[in-house]
Amino acid sequence: MAVKRILASGVAILCFASVAQGQDRDRDRRADRDPPVPITAHRTGAYDAILPTRSPLSAADTWAERFGFAGDLSGWDYDLAHESFSLYVPSEYDPDGEPFAVLVWVSPFSDGVIPDDLRDVLDERHMIWIGPNDAGNPRHLFPRSGLALDAAANIGTFYNVDPDRIFVGGLSGGGRVSSMLAIDFSDAFSGAFPIIGVNTFLHVRLESNPQQLLPLFPKPTPDLVERARRQPFVIMTGSGDFNREECRLTAAAYDEDGFSDVHLMDIEGMGHEMPAPQDFAAGLDLLLGRPGS
Repeated sequence: MAVKRILASGVAILCFASVAQGQDRDRDRRADRDPPVPITAHRTGAYDAILPTRSPLSAADTWAERFGFAGDLSGWDYDLAHESFSLYVPSEYDPDGEPFAVLVWVSPFSDGVIPDDLRDVLDERHMIWIGPNDAGNPRHLFPRSGLALDAAANIGTFYNVDPDRIFVGGLSGGGRVSSMLAIDFSDAFSGAFPIIGVNTFLHVRLESNPQQLLPLFPKPTPDLVERARRQPFVIMTGSGDFNREECRLTAAAYDEDGFSDVHLMDIEGMGHEMPAPQDFAAGLDLLLGRPGS
């Protein structure tokens, strides 16, 4: 299946990337919010929560095996009781109604909160947002990805969600993390939405510099790769994004490798920044299998 290249109008180290100055307002707004509380079953609206249980998949030994990491992770391990997550649950959520979809968001910043202008987008798609706080680019890949796994594992205990529609996404360095989780932990996530940042396990050389490979992570086990090949993978970039070539080449490589549901969204006029709400919505629709809705 050919990669879907969608043109829309709109405004180093593995997981480190800078983002446009226009995103500074979203860096950390927790000072203006209530302190985190234990996650509350079926609570709607926006709030910061503490989750009770680590996912078995976020254990150091499991994570190290899947990511092919041979070093000592003890210095980067974490206590979930000292972590918090930013949630947004649409007001139309009904514990006895239809199960909602979930977007686990990996931010490049220290705040996992949903941007205000995306709330309506989530409302219309009956989707819950959960983003770990303090999981931005400066933090090690282990806790960043582990916290995303913890979010995915806990959300179904406290909310009526569809286990086949728990997706992972992220921006810039967070997009890189989400792109790796979608492959190495395809048994925890149902697809991925990396924006302006993506990594791959395939050996792909830059067209602009054939001596350089795209950011690479170890190839997962065949069963995880095969599962990922059947799941939606929506990669978004823009004409002004300095990671555009990486995003385009990764989408093409995955399509050639047999991924059956790859979408490349190349937004005219978009730089290295959060997309406009209408473009973010179009990406979610592809993830949810409802393009053009």
